[in-house]
Amino acid sequence: MDQEERERLRTPFWCPICNIPMKLGPGGDDKTYFKWGCCRYCHVEFVEHREERWESGWRPGNEDLLRLYEKMR
Repeated sequence: MDQEERERLRTPFWCPICNIPMKLGPGGDDKTYFKWGCCRYCHVEFVEHREERWESGWRPGNEDLLRLYEKMR
């Protein structure tokens, strides 16, 4: 595996959707990130049961993210 492929397969530290740190390692966000491009919080809140909408390109707006942050408090 070359450096470019390792970079492509690396889970980012921050979720690209909500900017919350991703949980890395066993039981972390790796599988969710590689399948959906987000952390588990975003998957549960925005993707689960709405997979078609997500796959068509919809992403949460600022108001959606603010509601997620409030739930996490």
